[in-house]
Amino acid sequence: MTKGDSLTDMNLTPRELPEQKRSYRNWIICGIFLAAGAFVVTQALGDAAVFYLNVDEAQEQKVDLADDTFRMQGTVVSEPETNSSGIIEFTVGWEGTTQTVRHVGEEPTDLFAFGQSVIVEGRFIGDIFQSTQILVKHSENYVADNEDRDGVGV
Repeated sequence: MTKGDSLTDMNLTPRELPEQKRSYRNWIICGIFLAAGAFVVTQALGDAAVFYLNVDEAQEQKVDLADDTFRMQGTVVSEPETNSSGIIEFTVGWEGTTQTVRHVGEEPTDLFAFGQSVIVEGRFIGDIFQSTQILVKHSENYVADNEDRDGVGV
């Protein structure tokens, strides 16, 4: 301000800014992030959707399953045999249908045995079901380890 000016002489009205062009860059960046997020969610959901079939259903759909990974449910109907390479081979059955399983991977739990219900995860390679995971279904009958206990705290 110069010496004769007063505050009342000042122009305090807002000045008009030139009209800004819309920036599409922000929309493009948001679109890229949304597309990446959708891709990640789709992949996660697709990997999580591993379905299971009974042995007889798997046999019926063998051609359609091709190289798909899935879970197969059955009962171990032959004594599991482990070869020198650590590969376990056994047969599972369901409703009169049997399937040879070759398991390569983590050692199954102590509950895995002849007559036990199992779910094996893997895929068909020729006529053999190649398993990478064995899930053992435990019995629904519970027997008390200490029959002399009164059941308190169980």
